[in-house]
Amino acid sequence: MTTRTAIVSLVALALACVPTMAQSEGSPGTPAGDTSGGRLAAGSKAPALSVDEIIKGKPVEGLQEGTAYVVEFWATWCPPCVASIPHLTKLQKKHKNIVVLGVAGSERSGKEPLEAFVKKQGSKMAYTVAYDSDRSMSAAWMMPAGQNGIPCAFIVDTKGMISWIGNPHAKDFDAEVAKVAKGSKLPKSAKGGSKEDGEADDAAKTDDKTDDAPKGDDAPKGASGSDGAKTGD
Repeated sequence: MTTRTAIVSLVALALACVPTMAQSEGSPGTPAGDTSGGRLAAGSKAPALSVDEIIKGKPVEGLQEGTAYVVEFWATWCPPCVASIPHLTKLQKKHKNIVVLGVAGSERSGKEPLEAFVKKQGSKMAYTVAYDSDRSMSAAWMMPAGQNGIPCAFIVDTKGMISWIGNPHAKDFDAEVAKVAKGSKLPKSAKGGSKEDGEADDAAKTDDKTDDAPKGDDAPKGASGSDGAKTGD
C-alpha cells in the first residue's frame, strides 16, 4: 500500500511539472525571441524608437511598415563604433531605400560633444544620427537582447520584425542588410532633404573605393564579445 501511494505521488508530481516545462519552451506559433517573454532575438517584433532628437540627417518618425531599418547603438568614445562609421555610410549610399539610424545612447559628456563629433565627421557620416540622453531606447533594445557592448546593430525588416542582431563588423551583416532592403520604400518623412545631405554626396565615390571598417579575421567580435566597448562604462 505504501509503494502504491508513493507511485501515485510521483506521477502527480511529474504531471504538475509538464505545464511549466512547456511554457519555458514556448508555445506553437510563437517566434523565437518573442517579446512577450521579455527578450529580443531574430523573429521578435522591434520595439518602438524613443530618442530625444535627431542630431543629423532626415527625420525618423517611428518604424514605418514597408521600410527596412538598420538601428545601430554606438558612442563617440568607442573606437570600434567610430571604425564602423564609414561602413554604415557606404551601406546607406548603396541602399538608399532603407533608413540607417545611429543611436548615441551611451555618451559620457552630454549632447554638445556629440554634436561637435558628428559635425567634424561631416560627409563621412552620411546617415541619420540620434541622441538618446537617458538611455531609454538602449534599455528597450539592448538589454532584452542580452547585448552589453557596442557597437551593436539591429536590422529591422519591412514588416517591423528584427531579422538580425550583432556587431556591424560581422561578416554576415552586409548580406542581411541587402536582404531586407529588397522591397523597402522610404516613408514620406524620410524623403525630405536635410542641411547635411549635400555635403554627403561628395564622399560617395570615395566611400565606394575605400571601406575603413575591419574585415575578415581582423574584425572585432560580436557586440557582447570582449572586443566590444561596454555600454556601462
